[in-house]
Amino acid sequence: MRRRHSVARRGFGDRLTQPLQPTRTKTARLKGGVRQQSGVIEYRQARLSDAQAIGLLHARSFRENVRGEFTDAFLDADLPAELLQLWQGRLDRPPENQFVQVALDDANLLGFVCAYGAHDSQWGSLIDNLHVVHSARKTGVGSSLMKQAGAWITSRYSDMAVYLLVLESNSVARRFYERLGARNAETSTMETHGGAVVRSCRYTWPRPQRMSAA
Repeated sequence: MRRRHSVARRGFGDRLTQPLQPTRTKTARLKGGVRQQSGVIEYRQARLSDAQAIGLLHARSFRENVRGEFTDAFLDADLPAELLQLWQGRLDRPPENQFVQVALDDANLLGFVCAYGAHDSQWGSLIDNLHVVHSARKTGVGSSLMKQAGAWITSRYSDMAVYLLVLESNSVARRFYERLGARNAETSTMETHGGAVVRSCRYTWPRPQRMSAA
């Protein structure tokens, strides 16, 4: 989506000047529909070698969550290849205001978050992407990724607000962001991928500290 829900976005991400150290936490995992305690989950900065796994999860999440809002022609095209190209570009030549963090269970990608500091003069820093595999939802992985993005933004852009865009129809995601302290600042109609016209909500935090403390 262009600057809003976009597959190709104008100012791609940011390289850490002082990289965060990888962290490991224990989190619950769903297996066969039953929540279980998994092994240690590793959180670290994304690498170029992660581009394929990130692109595949991004494509799968699009197809699962925006079917009926985006056109079938767009979703059923070669979306994984398009997103692989996007993420190879983001991770190979990251700008200084990009933060991409992944959650891994052994070598398996559970989720990722992508943020851009100082992305918009009015709205502040942008949470551009948050995607978690279905089996790891409601286990704390998404919340942890968001809090880590908030901590990174706080360390560099603490005086700016933070925002993201989410489909109005995605009530599950909207409630998730509200639990993390975000509020819907506006709802608007926009044209996105494949010419689809959607209703989009702009969720905001007045300062990134609100994200990392939620």
